[in-house]
Amino acid sequence: MKIFTIVLLFITFNLSAKEESGVIVKILPDYLVLNSSCKAMADLVAQDFSILYACTDSFQRMYFYNFRLNNIDLVADFKKDSTDVVVNISQFKSYTLYEITAKNSDNKPIKAVSYCTKELCLDLVSDDEYEKSIQDSITSQLRG
Repeated sequence: MKIFTIVLLFITFNLSAKEESGVIVKILPDYLVLNSSCKAMADLVAQDFSILYACTDSFQRMYFYNFRLNNIDLVADFKKDSTDVVVNISQFKSYTLYEITAKNSDNKPIKAVSYCTKELCLDLVSDDEYEKSIQDSITSQLRG
């Protein structure tokens, strides 16, 4: 079943990601329009299948959208590799929303927001602060 889900996810991204007024991405059950600065990357050899979009905000800071199967515990990973981890969990429509703040080994802030269904997660991650409008844009587009 996992292989089928991975193949379906990959096909869905290949068929629906295209340039328009941004990058349109199909995340079941919703479509998202990402900033046109976003570039897709996929590592099919990695142990955990995901599709990553690397983007820049208006201040030229990098942030990432990571679409992945919901098969890893992101909170546990943060607690293992970071300090001062704070996690807020809430329900947003059909998604479980995880808002995580932490500090990396260099004591720099890390911020992540994950929107998860049973099968799939969208992680919004940055080693720096990203514009609040980026998270607001995702929230306004999710209908599921």
